[in-house]
Amino acid sequence: MIKYVDVYNAYGKDQPEDKQALYHMNCAEVLLRCGNAEFELGLPEETFKLVQGLGGGFCSGRTCGAFVGAAMALSARYAEDRPSAQEKAKLASKLLVQEYLKEFGSLDCDDIKAKYRDEVRACDPVKERAAKVMARVVAMVDAAKEN
Repeated sequence: MIKYVDVYNAYGKDQPEDKQALYHMNCAEVLLRCGNAEFELGLPEETFKLVQGLGGGFCSGRTCGAFVGAAMALSARYAEDRPSAQEKAKLASKLLVQEYLKEFGSLDCDDIKAKYRDEVRACDPVKERAAKVMARVVAMVDAAKEN
């Protein structure tokens, strides 16, 4: 899944330097796109507009955008048509919270950036770690489904 983080982080880097910021994908979008690609979710392009204001902890340093993007990808993977108790989707959400807290010690963007943001690479290390967390959660949910 890390390969997709690199792909989406590089989006727009081929544009003139003064235009690159216009192509930037925030943490939420990168994680949702990674999940879409890795798990072949088939989300339409319009879906990614839903996360435009969610980077930077909802643009306020609060809940981490990478966490939100991962949660959305996991919901897209495990949600079932109704009627359903949504057991797999609920388990994925619960495990994501647990694993994210283990990985970062917080769900808040400001806390995570203070510890894990890089001077040069910005939040790329956070996105990479969040992608690994999402992959772990998928493995855990899939293993639970088999039992």
